Amino acid sequence: MVHRTVFASVLTLLFFVPAFPQLILIGRDQEIEIGKEVAAQLEREYGVWDDPEQTRRIERIGKSLVAVCERKDMPYTFKILNERKELNAMAAPGGFIYITRALLEALDNDDEVAFVLGHEIGHVAGDHIRKQLSQAIAASILLDILTARSSQLIRIGSDIMFSLYQSGYSRQHERDADTRGVRYMKAAGYNPTAAITALRKLGTERYKGLVRWFGTHPDIPSRIQRIAEMLGVDPETLQPLPQGASIGNPPERTATLFFLADNAVFRMPPKSSQPQKIWQLEKQRVESFQVSDDGKTIWMLIRREGSEIVQLAIWREGSKKTEFTASLYADRILNLSRSPNGKYLAALANQGGKSFVKVFDEKGNEVAMPDRTPLGEVSAIQWTADNKLLIFTERFRELSVAVWSPNETVRFVSTSDSSLPIQTAVLDQQTLLVLTGTTLKRGRIDRETLQWEPVASPVKGFAASGKSLALVKDGDLQVGNLSGQDWQGSVIDSRDGEFSELTFSRDGQWLAYTYRSKPSDPPQLWLAHVPSKRLWRIAVNATKPVFAER
Repeated sequence: MVHRTVFASVLTLLFFVPAFPQLILIGRDQEIEIGKEVAAQLEREYGVWDDPEQTRRIERIGKSLVAVCERKDMPYTFKILNERKELNAMAAPGGFIYITRALLEALDNDDEVAFVLGHEIGHVAGDHIRKQLSQAIAASILLDILTARSSQLIRIGSDIMFSLYQSGYSRQHERDADTRGVRYMKAAGYNPTAAITALRKLGTERYKGLVRWFGTHPDIPSRIQRIAEMLGVDPETLQPLPQGASIGNPPERTATLFFLADNAVFRMPPKSSQPQKIWQLEKQRVESFQVSDDGKTIWMLIRREGSEIVQLAIWREGSKKTEFTASLYADRILNLSRSPNGKYLAALANQGGKSFVKVFDEKGNEVAMPDRTPLGEVSAIQWTADNKLLIFTERFRELSVAVWSPNETVRFVSTSDSSLPIQTAVLDQQTLLVLTGTTLKRGRIDRETLQWEPVASPVKGFAASGKSLALVKDGDLQVGNLSGQDWQGSVIDSRDGEFSELTFSRDGQWLAYTYRSKPSDPPQLWLAHVPSKRLWRIAVNATKPVFAER
């Protein structure tokens, strides 16, 4: 980039003087003459890439955008600067639009090029350049320039423009240029979501150190979020957002939300909208975790990379060390569940194709379970409201439920169901919900048997809290109440994709869940306010939501 010596007073006035922000003292002809001077210097510095095909391409795209912009009185030209390292684009006064060869080659398609060119056209059409120049010239120290020779005005104007390229436009002008660029894309028939992919692509590792474009176009993440909200799409998947959805900044809540992301434990306190990383160990993967009611203790089952051993670790707020209290061999951890009184943890794991159950106390010590009575092939575990552990199992080719509590023997209860559940939940002291296949069923616990009645179908997952019930039914995420024998619910998220890991806060006001638009996508963590049915995306590549409430 060409550097020019500019009076310190001019720079100060350009970036800090708030006077006459809308006053335009530069006429059309003067703007064009200043632009010619700036363009000539840019072309001397970089040279123009002599590729007829690519030149015709950007001229075609640029002219289609000019045709729908607000200001057509400029002799717009579009050229490629022969710069192979700097990812940059710029607009000189008068409509001289440039993109570097490096940036053009980094963009994948015409839609992405249209956003870059449309953004620069937006600076011209929005009079951002003339306003910046006029703001400096309006100061008393430069008022005599207006009556001086035209060549002096052009020289000062070109000096100011190069200072602007070094320091950048204001946030307001950048936002306006983004808005205009996206609007031009839509009007000219380009895919506006390419604005997001273009910005996102420029943030990848392979362009670090070369991102000159970022120097004059700051704050990329917030710009992506703003464009996504303007288009009503998810910036990660580019899919339409459901009604009432927002990206981040949920309101205050009564519960703290914990979750896993990138092998770290995060929490989002009730009065915060920004998750905080609170635990991570290098080369350790968290398989599952539970949190105390006050959120100050976390029990984790973690595995070192490549190890068959899973360790029970305890993190306590304020402690500098993580406690490692027990270990077990397991290929997979299927569930880690905490008893309602907070005194016990039950883990369901699988090793060599066989499932087994381990119970630990709150200090991390293993609690002995009867070993003379085989539990059989366990499919699910569930604590009851009175702190008994239900173990759903198939033993001796019969389905049954083992009922166990510390210091007691195992009692088996037969069940009328024909298949083992894949998910369970407790509604009250005697009522259970289970998902077998795709049917959600309700049953009551007594001394001898469990009798089930269907509630809803087809269901792929559910969560319950009191009378509040959330279901993944008919491909939609629904919430409602279970009153009597009838399920009454309404859809809160109807996007195509997969909803899983549904988790209610204790008061039933908030529902956390993960969403994937397709199986290969990283899971997104979403938070729903049940009464208002408003949604917020909390994190990307995040799992295992857990609420903690004092």
